[in-house]
This record gives sequence, structure tokens and C-alpha cells, in this order.
Amino acid sequence: LGRSRRVRALAGAAMAAEVADDVSGGRMWFRRAVLPHHPTWNVVAEAGDREADRTVVLVAHHDAAHWSLLFAPHVPRFFGEHFPGLVERSRSTPPVMFPVFGGPLLVALGGLTGSRRLRRAGTVLSLGAAATFAEIGSRSTVPGANDNLSGVATLLGVARLLRERPVSGLRVLLVSTGSEESFMEGMQAFARRHFASLPTDRTHVVCIDTVGSPRLTQLEGEGMLVMRDYPDAFKDLVSAAAEQAGVPLERGLRFRNATDGLIALKAGYPTVMLGSINR
Repeated sequence: LGRSRRVRALAGAAMAAEVADDVSGGRMWFRRAVLPHHPTWNVVAEAGDREADRTVVLVAHHDAAHWSLLFAPHVPRFFGEHFPGLVERSRSTPPVMFPVFGGPLLVALGGLTGSRRLRRAGTVLSLGAAATFAEIGSRSTVPGANDNLSGVATLLGVARLLRERPVSGLRVLLVSTGSEESFMEGMQAFARRHFASLPTDRTHVVCIDTVGSPRLTQLEGEGMLVMRDYPDAFKDLVSAAAEQAGVPLERGLRFRNATDGLIALKAGYPTVMLGSINR
């Protein structure tokens, strides 16, 4: 709305940078400085051989998102029923954060170039994003049975198995984060407290998120703006273990959102993410 091209360029660039920082597991400088905060808790349990040299971190999250028309299952179901070929050809989820990042970026470019079209397009996208966030914020929290109580149940099941059949030579950390939905803040807190004592060459991370749908899948990579692939060697190891255990595990999909696994992946840990899909 400002008349100064310099103000438009600076404001747009600053907000685009803030969005990119927020959704990519960055330092969250704007979020920490401006947005209100509430306490959440991570739950960390140690199992297996506690003196072992190698560690596997199994991470899920126990918080849940607000529901929204944006997340309504009717939308993907409509495309699945009317455009099944489109769904079959898709190897990644829709990049829902592109417009959120693109709005302020276009405003900044409009300020730099003086283009009214860029400025107006960026304004429309930004207003649409703001309206969407307002709608999400007005809703209640979903029960979270699939996302991600299914992951928490997996942690509990693994804990029970490790108690009954301990694995020698392997330390296992069972981590349930308290605020994954706010761009992985819980995992960031775990990283600040624990990553210094977990060498990247002797620690592997398995993220378990939304495993309540019928077909278990191992993602190839994830990222809201920049796609980051998981290490091939670790993905192949997990796939081989699943095959040996007789567990069907689908491959080939990428996730245009983010999970707690992204924080470990960016820190240099061999990481995989297990999720699930329906038809």
C-alpha cells in the first residue's frame, strides 16, 4: 500500500526471507521476536544398549494442527476420483508454501522494478495467504489420530518391544516432540539440547509421521521450498530391513511440506521419514 518503491522492496524482501526461514527449519528470528509463545514439552526416553557407540533416534510428534478447509479430505478425494491419472503421475505433494513465499517476493520485485502487475499479483497472493491463515487460526485443534498419534503409538510399541527384546550394541532414543506443527520448533529445541552429544557419523534418525493410512511409505525427500533428499544408503538400508521383515514399503514419493526429519537432515544426520498413503 505504501507509495515508496524502496519501502515495498524492503518490506517484501524481509517478509519473503522470514517465510523462507520459518518453513525451512531456520533460525525463526521473526517468529521468536514477534509472535506469541506458549509452553510445550518434548518427551525423550532412552532404550536399548545405553553404553553402545551407535544411536538411532526415533522421532514423532504429539501435537496436532488446527483443522481447515485447506486440509479437508474432500479436495484430494475429488481429484482422485475425477483425475486419477493426474494423481498417479504425481510424485510429490502440491507446493502449498510457494504462494505464501511468492506473495511478498513479488511485492519486493514490484518495488525494485516499478511494475504494478508484480506488485498487485504479490498483494493478491499475500492477502490470500493471510485470509487462509486467519481461517486456520479460527478453527479448533483436530484430534490428530493419524497426524500424529499414529507416530506416538509407534514409539510406544517400539519401547515395549525393546523392553521385551533388548537390542545389544545399539542405543535408541525415543523422542516425541511437542510442537512440530509450528514448523518443527520442538525438534529444534531437541537439537539445541542433544545434537552436540550425538555424533553425525554414529547417529541415525528415523522420523515417523502420519503412519495410520493403509500403505506405509518411505519418502525420498522433503522440503517446503527447497527439496532435500534423504541419503540413498540409509534409505536402501531401511528398505532392505522392511523387506526382510516382510513389511511392504513404498518408495518414490517426495513431500512438499516438512517434518521433524528435516531438522536432523539439515544438521547432517543420516535421516529417513516413514509416512503412509491411501489410494
